[in-house]
Amino acid sequence: MSSDALWVIGAAFVNFVLGAIWYSVFGKQWLHAWKLQHKDIRPGDPKPYLLAFIGSLYASYGLFLMLKHIQPQNLVEQLTVGLGCWLFIQVGLGAKHYAFARVSGKAFAIDYGLDLVGIVLMTFMVY
Repeated sequence: MSSDALWVIGAAFVNFVLGAIWYSVFGKQWLHAWKLQHKDIRPGDPKPYLLAFIGSLYASYGLFLMLKHIQPQNLVEQLTVGLGCWLFIQVGLGAKHYAFARVSGKAFAIDYGLDLVGIVLMTFMVY
């Protein structure tokens, strides 16, 4: 396995673990913002966790491909790519889901705050 593949997998794993830490800190606020109970998310069901890791792997690989194509020349350019992906693509496309679901801005901030930190970390790991 190439070192690039190991970095992509490692970045996905870091993003996945970050999510576990993030929601252990903000879980109660997140449940309240989504108007859910803890039982509603079925914490014993492994499927959401598997999908979360696959999503992290997919995002990590996508960042890897973009950074290899763009080839940022320094850390500022690398950070700009990561922040741009988050703001202009993820937040831009994701906002509609929260608007139509009529979910609070707090839920949006918790979910997309995690993604901001995760994308920045993965950006620096995969390139």
